[in-house]
Amino acid sequence: RIELLLDRVKQERPAALICIDYPGFNLRFAREVRKLGIPCLYYIVPQVWAWKPRRAGRMAEFIDRAFCVFEFEPPFFEKFRTPQRKMKTIFVGHPLLDQPKPPKLELPPGPKTVSFLPGSRDSEFNSHAGIFSQAFARVIDSGKQTVGLMSLAKGLSVASVKRSFADFLFPQVKVVENIDCRKFDRSDILCGPWKIHLEYTQIIDASGVSNWPHAAVLPMVSDFSVVKSGTSTLEAGLQGNPLCVVYKGGWISYSIARLLVDIPCFSLVNIVLGRYAVPELLQGEVNPRRIAAEIERGLTDQKYIEQQRAALAELPKKLGGPGASQRAAQGMLDFLRGRE
Repeated sequence: RIELLLDRVKQERPAALICIDYPGFNLRFAREVRKLGIPCLYYIVPQVWAWKPRRAGRMAEFIDRAFCVFEFEPPFFEKFRTPQRKMKTIFVGHPLLDQPKPPKLELPPGPKTVSFLPGSRDSEFNSHAGIFSQAFARVIDSGKQTVGLMSLAKGLSVASVKRSFADFLFPQVKVVENIDCRKFDRSDILCGPWKIHLEYTQIIDASGVSNWPHAAVLPMVSDFSVVKSGTSTLEAGLQGNPLCVVYKGGWISYSIARLLVDIPCFSLVNIVLGRYAVPELLQGEVNPRRIAAEIERGLTDQKYIEQQRAALAELPKKLGGPGASQRAAQGMLDFLRGRE
């Protein structure tokens, strides 16, 4: 693909190359395009500040302008500027703030609601969903009237979904082999326990929110959320309700990551806010007992709830306010027209 696109670039000689996210391809392609004397602009730059700081220096050799979504990124990249590395970075804000608002979801009053976002890929879903279901079972066993909403991403395999389906719907049933789960319709948002499943599923399906980003929809209507680390934590945090962030992966992958990552926290919410505002659970801490304890605190400790809400209220300003993509587009036009 790189060779095919390079041939096209050589034929058409565009005024600039605009790269958006996706560093595995874009950085390799941009390096080759810049050798042709064509300016390279980048929107949503790779998170090299977390993973590979040395790559920032290499990027500065062939990227002319970088339009950043986090306000701490320009000072980080500025350290790598030299007479040979002239990349200029501009903070434009995060496009998450420009997402359309989903339809309003009205859930029945009464029970507290907890949302679970275990991830959209099979590997991460399988690492988290079973533990989330067990944590939800602990909350139910404590006697609290609680509703759980688990996101089932559209790309998940049927096998992955089936593994957690019965556990989430029937958290108080120890043996589920004799329960025919086929009578419960498959939904992109799983509602539990089973006694509320049909009612809540009908409400959710009628609202049309299943086709909207679950990381925004579910935390918006939940008293507490348990969210797998990633951009979804920002989406959830922007809804303003308390949450905790978790990540559990294979030990080999985790060990390698710890060698590469050089930041004190891993949640984007905490990284953006610049402090430990929401709890983070990592690897061995991602267990049913610990998650259930976080849910308990997030549902009952009013002082803690207000502290989280106050911190999360700072996110929109920290992310630059609405209009990020418009500002990035204007910056690109200014560069092309020589108006900088």
